[in-house]
Amino acid sequence: MTTFGIIVAAVINSIVWYYTNVKPDGLGQTRNDIWKEVSNFEWRFALLFQVVPGLGLALLMCFLPKSPRWLCSKDRDEEAVEVLAKLNAASTSDELVQSELKAIQEDVAATRAAGSSSFGELFSPVIRRRTFITFLMQLFQQWTGINVIMYYQSQIYGEIGFTKFMSTVVLPIINNFVNFVSTFPGMWGIERLGRKTLLVIGSLMMMVFHISTWAFSTQTKNGKTWQYLAVASIFLMVFSFAWTWGPVPWVYQAEVFPLRVRVKGSAVGTVSNFLNNWIIAFVGPALMKAWSTKTFLLFAAACLLAWVYSQFYVIECKGVSIDEMDAKMAGKA
Repeated sequence: MTTFGIIVAAVINSIVWYYTNVKPDGLGQTRNDIWKEVSNFEWRFALLFQVVPGLGLALLMCFLPKSPRWLCSKDRDEEAVEVLAKLNAASTSDELVQSELKAIQEDVAATRAAGSSSFGELFSPVIRRRTFITFLMQLFQQWTGINVIMYYQSQIYGEIGFTKFMSTVVLPIINNFVNFVSTFPGMWGIERLGRKTLLVIGSLMMMVFHISTWAFSTQTKNGKTWQYLAVASIFLMVFSFAWTWGPVPWVYQAEVFPLRVRVKGSAVGTVSNFLNNWIIAFVGPALMKAWSTKTFLLFAAACLLAWVYSQFYVIECKGVSIDEMDAKMAGKA
């Protein structure tokens, strides 16, 4: 749903841009007075429009039932079973509802038995490799360059030589659609092929398409064919990411840690993701300005490092129990 929301946002952005840049009189004319105030309706409206889904979310949250697990953690089991019954469109005495309730109660009991943990435990001999794997996995996810493409794709298409309309409206919508449909193979592959295999395949694919994007972009003055080849490489890079490095880090960090430190371990991965996302968003425009499409070579190098990391450091966790994972992470298996 996140990637579908990105498509919707791209369509809305395109409509706003069109009606604030194409329709107004004087588009394309040289501005004689560069200090003359220009309309800021475009970005103001884009920010204001976010209030609409925000209000919708706030309204619908009023009708959202409390989490059954949270209710059980507060010893409100009767309310929990009522919520489960509504979710399953069944009675509170239904066998499925009762089995789900029992599973939640057992999970809550196990969590309580494990007790609270500290962040220091993330660096204990049994856990620390998982912590480093998770942190680095989210770091490499951002340094594949995906968000430089997703955030600044209009500027990239313009650098390749496309018109403003193509760069701002047509190509971003196509690219975001590619991102959306490419998540579905990931749902299949993550269970069939395994987490590590997807990381290895994805890093190699992204490296190849980063290099091809740069190579094609150097020939764009020789005709539009090279421009479209460069854009095709960008789309293929997005495809390569969306079914591999897009979902895997989030799945991996949610299942690799023991229950006692799972929340804190996942928090470390999430902090790594947002920190590196901020760095990429901050330096991305400067890199494109200084290096132009040579920036793709930097991300190709990062993907090569991501392959080395995936191939030789990441431990496969598909179908592995926590006890087996403890042995593998400690180097005993």
